[in-house]
Amino acid sequence: MSNLRKLKQSVDKFRSIGIAHDLTAKERQDIKNMVEEAKCEHVANNADEPENYRFLVVGTGTRRRVIKIRKSN
Repeated sequence: MSNLRKLKQSVDKFRSIGIAHDLTAKERQDIKNMVEEAKCEHVANNADEPENYRFLVVGTGTRRRVIKIRKSN
């Protein structure tokens, strides 16, 4: 991961490749649950459809939280 910056500086063939840390099955399930919970909360509190937003989990460990970003048309 420390040499990840070299990938962006390489030839055009490799510039579109992304690398991320692996997650355990439990972490992936926790993230799915957090996103679903945020979508349900959005539906309960707002009249706008959740399909108009992108829900992302940011942070690490116990500091994870879900942010909501409006999709562009």
